[in-house]
Amino acid sequence: MIPEFPEFKILELSDRRDVEKFTLKYPPYSDFNFLGTWSWDVRDQMKISRLNDNYVIRFVSYLTGKPFYTFLGNNQVNDTVKKLLDLSVKEKLAPELKLISEESIRGLDLSLFKIEEDRDNFDYVYDLEELKDYKGKKFKKKRSEVKNFLKNYSKIETKPLDLGDKNIQEKIVKIYQKWAKYRIEENREKNIDFDPHHELVVIKKLFSVCKEFSLVSVGIFVKNDLAAFCIDELMESEYAVSHVAKTDPSFSGINSFLMQKSAEILYSYGKRYFDYEQDLGLSNLRLGKTLFRPCFLLKKYNLSPWC
Repeated sequence: MIPEFPEFKILELSDRRDVEKFTLKYPPYSDFNFLGTWSWDVRDQMKISRLNDNYVIRFVSYLTGKPFYTFLGNNQVNDTVKKLLDLSVKEKLAPELKLISEESIRGLDLSLFKIEEDRDNFDYVYDLEELKDYKGKKFKKKRSEVKNFLKNYSKIETKPLDLGDKNIQEKIVKIYQKWAKYRIEENREKNIDFDPHHELVVIKKLFSVCKEFSLVSVGIFVKNDLAAFCIDELMESEYAVSHVAKTDPSFSGINSFLMQKSAEILYSYGKRYFDYEQDLGLSNLRLGKTLFRPCFLLKKYNLSPWC
């Protein structure tokens, strides 16, 4: 049971049913998707509550680890925002709410609260029919990357992955480790402090609940060795949501091939849209997500008082 504000509780797997009573009413914003929130809560610090019949999270930043408040819902929004801002000040947090959906700002009194787009946290949403075919001028580069990947490497296979299989889990972890080593070295050369190791916790949490959620995992094998994988979730709506995708960086063009093949499979399940999460303001990630040509973005906002 989700407690009534101002009481909060740590987010637990057992909260799924109660949380989804709120979240399934709205587009699948990645930050409010239950499995996404639970799996990325690598420090077990996310707390939840309900206020004016809105879903409230005491969120922890993916990048900084600093807490802030957010909510999903459109009931008594002015009162909800005021109370969460007051609580933020009381806890000596920044007087700002983050990750607020477009639906949640409807009816907000703009004379009291300032709204700013949070571009770094917009979710990228793709048309799966477009991704699976890569047709048209806008996908020319992607078609070329796939063509070169198929030309340069032999014995390529696409297979569904059983996330409950210990052997498959070990192969996935090895790909993650190759990816992480490459990214750490790449960012060290740019004098950027980059620690991706929390994602290994996410992957292992997904392994632990793979039978409880509608997860689809696709693997790309080159000469019988796993070279790339993704783990996506089928929603009850026309959406699928990405949770993790990693590739062996030594294979040029494999990202585009993985995206196309996973789109084919997700589309075969009757899904139309694919939420590929946000870019967090990371320039390389933004470029990569943009080049897959989103059909739209799920916008999010920061809210703060005018004075």
